[in-house]
Amino acid sequence: MVGRYQTEFETYLDKCVDKLKWVSERNRNGIPYYVLEDGKYNNMDNAYTKSTTGDVSWWTNGFFAGMLWQLYNYTREEKYREWARIQEVKLDRCFDIFQGLNHDVGFMWLHTSVANYQMTQDPKAKVRAVHAANILAGRFNLKGNFIRAWGGIDNHCTGLAIIDCLMNLSLLYWATEETGDPRFEQIARTHADMALDQFIREDGSVHHIVKFDAATGEVIEAERGQGYEVGSSWTRGQAWGIYGFVNSFLHTKDERYLDASKEIADYFIKHLPDSHLAPIDFQQPAEDDFEDNSATCIAICGLLDLGKALNKEKTDGNKYIEVAEEMLKALCENRLCLDSTSEALVERCAVAYHFDKHITTLIYADYFLLEALLKVNNQELKMW
Repeated sequence: MVGRYQTEFETYLDKCVDKLKWVSERNRNGIPYYVLEDGKYNNMDNAYTKSTTGDVSWWTNGFFAGMLWQLYNYTREEKYREWARIQEVKLDRCFDIFQGLNHDVGFMWLHTSVANYQMTQDPKAKVRAVHAANILAGRFNLKGNFIRAWGGIDNHCTGLAIIDCLMNLSLLYWATEETGDPRFEQIARTHADMALDQFIREDGSVHHIVKFDAATGEVIEAERGQGYEVGSSWTRGQAWGIYGFVNSFLHTKDERYLDASKEIADYFIKHLPDSHLAPIDFQQPAEDDFEDNSATCIAICGLLDLGKALNKEKTDGNKYIEVAEEMLKALCENRLCLDSTSEALVERCAVAYHFDKHITTLIYADYFLLEALLKVNNQELKMW
């Protein structure tokens, strides 16, 4: 890493770890998603209710466990491993409910069971993770060569694919690496190849949603998704593209994925405001001051890995690392909450441009911030 702000990042990491000591203690028996008006995290540990006030199958429910595993790997304090396993066992109910699960099983079980197995070789964790990988593989559409996004056991969303799913492919790569069964990687690479063809625009930006005819596999249209409008650039989607494609490169060594990550990163950097903090959408109206710092955190992690991968390929990746460090510095100086007024770390996040609340906190922003600070200090547990 370039390391221009190494001392500052070490200090911020120590401060975040100190805060997470009491935050994780307070939330060890719940599953946090966002902070309520009283400054405390909500709890998603309830039966499937189709609401964000409590849904054990909600897509973000692995990130708190991911933070705990990162803390255990960094501190070796046994309490974090115990609390992470509590989270993992809670998610067993999702397999029984089933209809709440979708393409995001990677987010849920990479940060729980795969992390557990990586750290402890727990055979039960391996079974859970392979089970989740089979669920993800089972969503593959043979005609369109995509993993279906969203939707339960009905026909809703059968033709939708989304850029976010690139991150979930890591579960499939892991399953092939761990079991020796090539079908998982075959599905992951086929989906990634589809994304190369259908999601990246000529300018390097990406669609959030592409709609297919589920029966024929033909592309129907790109949809607005969580961005400002059809054809605009939802920043979290751009961040998923940067990080997702570099992850596929690291698993496969297929340089097309590295090139794609670089192309999206170049677009992201070109449109990043002087603040180095991501708006919700790069094409949102100029008068909007809406930010989504979950996108900032995800992009930082992706840019760091992209730069490192390019440097290993004897290509200068330092410019991507330098931008990531500037973003991380800006985030820590301006959008980091280290006091007790809120249990969250990262401020000013957003679910979507057209969501009714533009300023919120999100557990995955906190996760990716912690991962980024560990990454620049070469201390992270590799989750992807």
